[in-house]
Amino acid sequence: MIKLLVTLIVAGAMVIGVVILGGGVVLATRLFKSGGKNAQDERQEAETAQELYRQMEQLESRVESLETIILTGRRDGGGNTP
Repeated sequence: MIKLLVTLIVAGAMVIGVVILGGGVVLATRLFKSGGKNAQDERQEAETAQELYRQMEQLESRVESLETIILTGRRDGGGNTP
């Protein structure tokens, strides 16, 4: 049961990470193709890219915390309770 939970958490984090990275790639592509845009639009796009990066770091931290909680509970014998 714990293995399934860990697998689902890791798989979910990977899917979310791929979606965020895909959004970043699309955003970067739009940023490089926007030769005629004004500085305010470019600044807004850069802020959006930075926010995506920060959110991805937060997601990574949360996944690591969940893994620690699960592994600690399993090691202490408390992971078998529903």
